[in-house]
Amino acid sequence: MAEEKAISNDSRIVELLELLASNQMNAQAEQVKQMCDYVGTLEKQINSMTEEIKSARQELVSMKEDTISEHVKDSLKKAADAMQKQCGSLRQQVTQLKEKICNKAGKIVDAAKRKGQRALYKITQVTGMRKKLDAIKSKVDQAIDRVESLEKAAGEYRGQQEKNRPAETPLLEYAVAEPQAEYGAELFEQYQREHGAGQMAGAAGRTVMQEVEKSR
Repeated sequence: MAEEKAISNDSRIVELLELLASNQMNAQAEQVKQMCDYVGTLEKQINSMTEEIKSARQELVSMKEDTISEHVKDSLKKAADAMQKQCGSLRQQVTQLKEKICNKAGKIVDAAKRKGQRALYKITQVTGMRKKLDAIKSKVDQAIDRVESLEKAAGEYRGQQEKNRPAETPLLEYAVAEPQAEYGAELFEQYQREHGAGQMAGAAGRTVMQEVEKSR
């Protein structure tokens, strides 16, 4: 996976920070720096989740059918697929917002060159995007919880295979609704709300639980 270009290295951001510093607008410059760090943190979290999902998938593939039923294994794989799509959606949202921030920064820099310092007070058009980043961060945190549940489920069944006995506790938290292709970059959580994610997750969890009981 190619590493994203850090927003702080974008020429439009660099030039904006230089202009803010030269005009003694240090507080505004610090806000921009903090927002750039925030974007970088979100990108790292999403990349980390993607790698964790990949690792969980590989673990599922290596599991033998005599220690985990095909249905349970398929359910876990579908959960991993759904989470992978959600990570892709979140990555796209961060990338799009990052470009909007840089574009706004570039426009402010151009205006400041023509009109002077007064144009720099439009910096709120950049720093005001922090709220949108907060909304994405909330969804990233939720996704992290789901990925941890998936890893825990895979680990439980891996332990079952190694000990050659059924897992002691069936895990239900990994069960999530699978987003449909036509939703594209729309939020994974929106699909869940529209299609009754709670009921779908519960049904999937009960199915897994039944399969585990059969294997005991």
